[in-house]
Parts: sequence; C-alpha cells; structure tokens
Amino acid sequence: MDDRFAFILPVMQVAFGIAAVLAGRWRVSSAGWWAGGFLASAAGFAMPALTFLMPEGGRAVLASGLFAAAFLCFGQAMGEHFGLRRSHVSLRLGIAALSVMASAWGVMSDSLRLHLAASDAGCALLMAVPLLAARGRTRRSGDRALIVVSWVVVADAGLRAAAIRWLASGGLGDFAASPYAFVYQITGSLIGVAFAMAALASVMIGVLMRYRDWAICDPLTGLLNRRGFDEALAGRSAHEKSHAAVIACDIDHFKAVNDQFGHHRGDEVIALLANAIDAHLPARAFAARFGGEEFVVYLPQGALALAGGLAGTGAVGTAADLAETVRRDFAQRVQRLLGRDFAVTASFGISAMSPGEVMLDAALRRADQALYQAKSAGRNCCVVKPALAGQPALHLPRHGSSATLHA
Repeated sequence: MDDRFAFILPVMQVAFGIAAVLAGRWRVSSAGWWAGGFLASAAGFAMPALTFLMPEGGRAVLASGLFAAAFLCFGQAMGEHFGLRRSHVSLRLGIAALSVMASAWGVMSDSLRLHLAASDAGCALLMAVPLLAARGRTRRSGDRALIVVSWVVVADAGLRAAAIRWLASGGLGDFAASPYAFVYQITGSLIGVAFAMAALASVMIGVLMRYRDWAICDPLTGLLNRRGFDEALAGRSAHEKSHAAVIACDIDHFKAVNDQFGHHRGDEVIALLANAIDAHLPARAFAARFGGEEFVVYLPQGALALAGGLAGTGAVGTAADLAETVRRDFAQRVQRLLGRDFAVTASFGISAMSPGEVMLDAALRRADQALYQAKSAGRNCCVVKPALAGQPALHLPRHGSSATLHA
C-alpha cells in the first residue's frame, strides 16, 4: 500500500463530512447522516496508518466497525432523502453486527481474506437494502445520479468480496503488499469521490427544494400558496385547462372562532379545512390557500368523473360533488375539535371554463361570485355559477332537499 495514499482518502472523506455538516445548517434531514457516514468512513480509512493508536488487530476490528457505521449512516441518509426514514432499520443493524463479528473472527484467526470479505460484503448489503427500498422514488436527475453511483459502490464492495481469493492471502500483516490494497486505493479514490459528490448534490437539491417549498407552499396548511397555484397552473396544457373547473371556498364567520377560541385555535380550524380538501382531491387536481381562510381548488379534465346528476355531467358536476363532500367533512372535523355547541361551516362557489376561454381568471371570478351568493343564501352551502352568461346560478341541495336557482 502506497504511503502517499495513507491520508488522502481520510482527508477527502473528512472534507465531504464537513461539507455535509455545513449543509445541515439549512435543516436538510439527510445532511447529518451523510456527515456521520463520511466522518466514520474517514476514520476507517485512516486506521491502517495510525500504528501508534493500538495493535494491528485492534485497528482492523475498529476499521470494520467504522465502515459498518458509515454504511449504516449512508443508508439512513438515503432513507431520509427518499422518505423511508425507518425502512428496514432492524435488518440493517443485524447485517452490520454480523459483518463486524465475522470480520473480527477473521482478525482473531489471522485470516486476511475473512476479515476483508466480511467487511466488504456487509458494506455492500448495508447499501443495497435502502437502494432496493427506494425503487420507484427517484423524482429528479440528481436522485437518479445518486442511485446509480450508490449501486456502483455496492458493485465495487461486492466484487472485492467475491474476488477476495485472488486479491488477498495470508494474515493481517500481508495487507499492505496485497493486490487488494492497490484496488482498495484506486476504487476508494475514484468511486468514493463520485459517491460523495452525488451525496452532497442530493443534500444541496434538498436545500434548494426546501427554499422552493417555502416560496410556493403555505406553511400553515401545507397546500400551495397563490404563487404556487400560478406555477402549478402554468405547467398544465391549454387543452386541460379549457375543460377544467374551479372551486372557491372559505370559512363562515371565521372571526367568531378567533374571538372565542383565540388565533391558535383559528389556525387549527384553517388547517382542518385544508386537510378536508386535500383528503378528497382526485389525481392531478391541486388546491391552494389564497389568503386568510380562503381556498381555491383546480380540477382538470383528466381528474374528473361523471357528476351523477348534481349539475349535469362533466367538470362542473364533479366539482360540485367534491365541494359538497368537503363541506360535510369539514363540518364533522370542526365538530370533533370544538364540540357540538360551536358549529363552524364553510361556503363554496363553483364554476368551469367556458368554450373559447384560455385563461382561468374568468372561471375564478365566477367561482368567487358563486361563493358570495352562497354567503348571501345563508352560508354552509355550495353554489354553481354556470360558464355561459345569462344562466342562473344553482344552489346545491343539502340533506336531499331540492336545488334552488339564483338569478
């Protein structure tokens, strides 16, 4: 083993670990795990050179433990990144323990092959388990790069373990002169750097996505804000928008909630309406909090089914079904929060794009007008404003009563 490389790998790993620590200041949950992995890996790579620390056998066992800890951290970091925080934790801990014990047995029996193969096989498995769990969760090119490089790391460790018969022989004292040490240096330098860069890229993507979420999402409800609504709408085709419906809604007498229960409870009520909307959104639909207690829902053609007779068929009818479902659900949620003695309801206005319209603004204005008609009609109801001028608005029935037309 070339002494010039003795501290190159540890120093590189420490540098990447420090970079991950700094990135963690932006509250990316995976950053701390990446930092722990790189720092543990750095310590493991440094063990052969730290001859003053302890005897060779102790350093070898400690290095195996450090590498197992590093790959446990790497796996947990990927779990955090892909939303699999608790995925197969017990399995990975068991793999790490078995790997370290087998490697330690190789040290005690002075078998270089067993010591190295056990460590490499354990590291490969510790990385493979979270990668398999993350299948289908890659959303961005940075994610795909991380997955590809991680599989290269798995292949590298696995191939070294499989080829240990040709790469190493004898006892621990033969490590430095073995072909394994040369391969270990080359792959550790090249693949290790690529892996670290991909990992740090995933952390930085997480930072950027966090800032993007702060810019387009409402922090109280988790739904989009007005800017996020406009961005989401800009990504939809003109054909889809031409067949879309919109719902405008807000909470009735919301000031009374704040006055009687305080603003903290008022925020909880707003969040309940957001939860009720989100729970019933069909695929490709999205909702936004436009401000205060007002929300807007966008329903594209691709998300819609036939209405079943509320307001005919198509976008408006399906939107009316959704609005009525959310109205009832919200009332039940608030009742569980505040009790039956203080009823809190919501009103809804619904409209759809008319033939020839290419912008959603007119439909949003009609939905807003329908919302005010719902307020005037006594609140706690849904009103449909037809897209065609001159047609009366339809006050949707509650509890099986007949629909009412409004001029």
